[in-house]
Amino acid sequence: MPSPFPGMDPYLEDKSIWPGFHHRLADEIADRLNALIGPKYYADVDVHTVFEEISIAVPRVTYPDVGVFEKGPAEPHQASPSAVQVSPAPVQRVVTVGQTKLRAVRVYLTETDELVTSIEILSPYNKRPGDGLESYRRKRAQLLLSAVHLVEIDLLRGGERPGREVQEPPLEAEYILLVNRARPDKPERISEIWPVALNEPLPPLPVPLLPPDPDAVLDLNAAVRAIYARAGYEWRIDYGRPVPPPDLRPEMARWVEERLRTDEEA
Repeated sequence: MPSPFPGMDPYLEDKSIWPGFHHRLADEIADRLNALIGPKYYADVDVHTVFEEISIAVPRVTYPDVGVFEKGPAEPHQASPSAVQVSPAPVQRVVTVGQTKLRAVRVYLTETDELVTSIEILSPYNKRPGDGLESYRRKRAQLLLSAVHLVEIDLLRGGERPGREVQEPPLEAEYILLVNRARPDKPERISEIWPVALNEPLPPLPVPLLPPDPDAVLDLNAAVRAIYARAGYEWRIDYGRPVPPPDLRPEMARWVEERLRTDEEA
């Protein structure tokens, strides 16, 4: 059976499922684009590994044991050793170092390997306040200052959206698709934004190429549904459990409850 959701399935955002889905989505997008843009262009997957160090503080108050020592007679010609007691550290921290693989799809001009379009598939790392978010914002700014088109796919409800243009004013949507075209002859760049609610299918997404070539149109909804069918999510996901965090908007929570109940009764 297909996913009960018409577009992005929020259960794919679960931390145990998302990494594999993220991997598959990048490959699926590259494969679908290559069928549309070759041989003049080609799409490939760029994999970047980042290392995250997470420290969990475990405060522990310790008190040195009180010991009573009886001093005995010293042996001849032997110095009495001084007793030194080392107190345990008052705070212990468990440090975990994990690897996160970030994937993006790049579109190149075949003849020169010139980068034409960067398709960024946001991950939790990109949206987490701190190093991840700031690093991605720097990368995003560099792309917007270059002659490269930017396509941004945000299929995560959690975290902070990196683009200022989708923050102010905030968009009432679960997912955001964005296309920002390079315009060397213009002083500003304009982001085309598709806010997508949970109860809507993902719209066709234009992928800009070099002029005068028309956009390649990516059927993102078909890509997500194809991954769902091949990856075994049908029997891996328990739709009896709550939707993974964060909490849904009230109207979407009501819609999900009705949708899953109707699907179960069918």
